[in-house]
Amino acid sequence: MSRPPGRPRSAESHEAIVRAALDLLTEVGFARLTMEQVQRRSGVGKATIYRRWTSKAELVKEAIRFFSAELPVPDTGSLTGDYAIVARAAIAIAEDRNAALLMPRLLSEVGHDAELHALFTAHLVEPRRAVMRTMLERARDRGEIRDDVDIDLVIDMLVGPVIYRFILERDDLRPAAERAPRVLELLLSGLAPS
Repeated sequence: MSRPPGRPRSAESHEAIVRAALDLLTEVGFARLTMEQVQRRSGVGKATIYRRWTSKAELVKEAIRFFSAELPVPDTGSLTGDYAIVARAAIAIAEDRNAALLMPRLLSEVGHDAELHALFTAHLVEPRRAVMRTMLERARDRGEIRDDVDIDLVIDMLVGPVIYRFILERDDLRPAAERAPRVLELLLSGLAPS
């Protein structure tokens, strides 16, 4: 298999650019973020950035993908076990990607910027909801939760309190992580078949 012409892409440069974009999203927000700022922060040449991404939106889409990372879709045989694995993975990703600072910034901007809202929804929110939907559908198929449960509403009920706690605590992700299993436990008492 032949390599495309030109110099090979550097994984280090790629990550430096994406991390610079995330840092700047946190500091200045989406509206004020520029490709030139990313170039200066990352220490790579302008051509290196524009070869990979032709617009700020493309770069931010990649940054959000990097930030969110892929969550596992476990199948432990129980909703409690699956949810524990996903919650731990989500918190580990959030700690690694400095989510305590970035998420409040993104959440404050997505309501005012249609382009950022679309990127945020498509590349962060929906992939995570898909993982939760799979877990809940499996739980329903196993008889752990009622057949008539509104899966999307349950996702909102599981994720909402954790995000709320996450925003309140900002610098410490542990309260959000500790709350996740307790939220599920409370919900299961109402979702279980009689």
